[in-house]
Amino acid sequence: MTKSLSRWILQVRFLIIGSLLAACAAPAVIVPTQPEISDPLQVFEQDLEDLRKKLRIPGMSVAVLEKQEIVFAKGFGYADIENQISATENTPYNIASLTKPFGATVLMTLVEQGRLNLDDTMADVLKDSYFQYGEHTAQGYADLCKKIKKLAWRYGSLLWDYRCHTEKIAVRHHLTHTSQGKPGDRYKYNGFLYTFLSNVAEEVSGKDYDELLVEKIIAPLDMTRTVPSINEKHRNQTLTQRAKYYRIGIFGGFVPSKIPPFSLSASAGMVSTVIDLAKFDVAMDQDAIISKESKETMVTPTISNSGKCLPYGLGWFVQEYKGMKIVWHYGHAPEAYSSLILKIPAKELTMILLANSDGASRGFNLGAGNVFTSPFAGLFINLFTDIEITSGK
Repeated sequence: MTKSLSRWILQVRFLIIGSLLAACAAPAVIVPTQPEISDPLQVFEQDLEDLRKKLRIPGMSVAVLEKQEIVFAKGFGYADIENQISATENTPYNIASLTKPFGATVLMTLVEQGRLNLDDTMADVLKDSYFQYGEHTAQGYADLCKKIKKLAWRYGSLLWDYRCHTEKIAVRHHLTHTSQGKPGDRYKYNGFLYTFLSNVAEEVSGKDYDELLVEKIIAPLDMTRTVPSINEKHRNQTLTQRAKYYRIGIFGGFVPSKIPPFSLSASAGMVSTVIDLAKFDVAMDQDAIISKESKETMVTPTISNSGKCLPYGLGWFVQEYKGMKIVWHYGHAPEAYSSLILKIPAKELTMILLANSDGASRGFNLGAGNVFTSPFAGLFINLFTDIEITSGK
């Protein structure tokens, strides 16, 4: 830990949501109060456990990195209630939409290789792709667009206002969640449309998406407790030790979730641990996967057609608060699991959190683009930075 972290006299106060302080700034929310303790990690550990209980999370794992080193890694509660298996820093979880930064990174490697331009239209890249959603199939993007209204009956708002039959929608629009309505006009988080980027990666590379993930990220970083996996042995071990998922039953207790995990795509479906995700975080900070220029492009807020600053870059949410840039992403599988990664580049700090219920995301509407609605985010920022979150005017 730095001396600056050790010397802070830490007191986290109850806070209320405030107004934006800059074009991409965001308000704060209530976080727990703690007595003054010299070591922020002691406060952090206790507050995490308090929040876990308050938010009805059976088990979770958390890691904190400072200057590309893990300074905290711990499990809380149970990964498996029935068998009394405690969660640890090595417990694998489905990470839900924390898969999106991986998908975006894979695409950026293809951009750097000259195989893809983010302004290429989906119609051109996916003209021969095969799509299947339940009983619905489409041969090529044009055929998909003809059938989009039928699919909308199944997927509802996820496809409403997706005007692929009349608008030129680019790869960039899917990466930035600006593909609905007039492309580039507005942000609307849409994990379903993000899955199309798996097809993009496969078309321009000629390889399956899971193969690309392993080749470009998982194998080079020796992420041995992640699925897709380096080999079948690692895959079997990871899935066998994966946390069980729970929801709150009608009588208030935890009951096993019946929600099946998402299939792998650029949008969701990976399984990993906080330790393996820390390897990815460090590699990105060291520009070991993509160039510094590509990374900076990913963590720069998108500007709409009208010049408005939007809360999403390329595979990452991006906010600013009191001059401090915050890069983050969340995952949410209702009644199953949840996750959060939060980076403060100027402080070289990262928090990674994985949970085996939806309690780390439920009710916070993180898809709207404001991480301060998460008490975990507020806790972390207040404890580990010199910027105290205060209410807006």
